[in-house]
Amino acid sequence: MLVHGAFHELQGPNEIKSRWMPALQDGLWHHGVDLDPADVGVVFYGDLFRNDPEVPDSPQMVETRQQVELSLEALGGSDVLGALSQAANNAAFERTVDMVTTMTTTPDLADQIGERYDRVVGHRTKVVVAHSMGTVIAWTALNFRPESTVHTLVTLGSPLGSPMVFGMLDPTPIDGQGAWPGSVQRWVNVAAVGDKAAGGHLLSERFGSQVEDRQVDNGHRAHDPEPYLNAAATGEAVAGALRS
Repeated sequence: MLVHGAFHELQGPNEIKSRWMPALQDGLWHHGVDLDPADVGVVFYGDLFRNDPEVPDSPQMVETRQQVELSLEALGGSDVLGALSQAANNAAFERTVDMVTTMTTTPDLADQIGERYDRVVGHRTKVVVAHSMGTVIAWTALNFRPESTVHTLVTLGSPLGSPMVFGMLDPTPIDGQGAWPGSVQRWVNVAAVGDKAAGGHLLSERFGSQVEDRQVDNGHRAHDPEPYLNAAATGEAVAGALRS
């Protein structure tokens, strides 16, 4: 099963699957394994973050945006804000802030995402492949479902090891050690050279030596899901789970 990352609120599960499936099959091609698309599902939650222009921004949302702008100014003054404006338009910037605010201010959001996960990941699921923010969702779901039959977790471009994310995890890390994801028997973490989301942190240092850290080169598309999915390292992990 596939779990997408952030910034997919303008897509849907079918669109994501149509883009990701060829790349996943190419990753398996390296190992002589074929996979029927009918056996693959997508845990989709992007619509939960989609902006509704008919609903006014809450005072909390407006306040959060103002706090972010003040923080940026404190970091580097107007030059930082100017650099951000050049890097992305105002809509993209606001959407990023909105997503963070939604995550931290919607009490039942985690439950809604968990329900989406349970619709797709069942007793026949052997492997969960998650990208970016989706790795946090998959890790959390597996921790709270010890009865899960998922054999292998494959994390791609994961921020799980970054200090900010690691400190917010549930279940909370103990003595600097994150929990192993439930009953999973194998965890393969794939990080690309230059992928800032992965942050250069080996997950084996955060979650135990059982984590198999692999490194790939995605070229100028360091964090994109497709180069991750078609990498031989990813294909090996998925192929191993399907053969188990």
